Amino acid sequence: MSFLCSIKFKDMPTAPKWVNDALEKIAPSMLRMVKVEEIFYLNPCIKKVRLRGDFSALHFAPGFVISFRVSPTELRHYTVSQFDASSRTMDFIAHIHGDAIGAQYINGLMPGNEKIKLAVLGSDKQYDSKVEKQIIFGDETSLSLMSSFLPYLQQNQHQYQFLLELDDENRDIPEKLRLENYRVYSKNDLFRDKDQIHTIPHLLENAWSDANIVLTGNVDSIQNFRKVLKENKHKGKIYVKGYWMEGKKGL
Repeated sequence: MSFLCSIKFKDMPTAPKWVNDALEKIAPSMLRMVKVEEIFYLNPCIKKVRLRGDFSALHFAPGFVISFRVSPTELRHYTVSQFDASSRTMDFIAHIHGDAIGAQYINGLMPGNEKIKLAVLGSDKQYDSKVEKQIIFGDETSLSLMSSFLPYLQQNQHQYQFLLELDDENRDIPEKLRLENYRVYSKNDLFRDKDQIHTIPHLLENAWSDANIVLTGNVDSIQNFRKVLKENKHKGKIYVKGYWMEGKKGL
């Protein structure tokens, strides 16, 4: 299958081969050997991958991050979208676009692939079950994070909202993922303009002024959004994690 899309990664760390080799040797407890159980193409640019392995010792939480070594010198990080201890599986969602080394690696993952080396990096602890209101912002690279949040937000009866900036061809992906309480905005539009960000309904409503807000995805959009929240004297916690920046290979 041929793709015209690229991968926009959350972190794209690069290190000399000997450094990556050494890390694998000194931190074996972080590594798992996994098998690709299934893949699902939600569209040509969005690929969901299901892995099977021994995850019995993991304490899963929303925002749980895993990492693949896609070349001797490069790693790619992803957020787990779903974890099932009973079936020994975990899913992640990748945004694909181009023909870079990471895109080639993810496109090459097929059902039945075995002995895939996976590094377990843990959770960023962005979710707080004690906070009633939660807003999560991001783009295609944030879909796994939002999917991981959803069952916790539902089970704990939070008030919540997902805000997404997406390319036009991906506007139907939140529905396919069965996200709820989401708003989709055009990319390169609202979140590139601070004045327009001020018009988002949830930022105008005092009832949401103490919400936890998780900002992910494009660094430029995150910076603009955070500035508006500061200008509005937002009372809730603001978590920030840039996944990618235009024109920059790594963060």
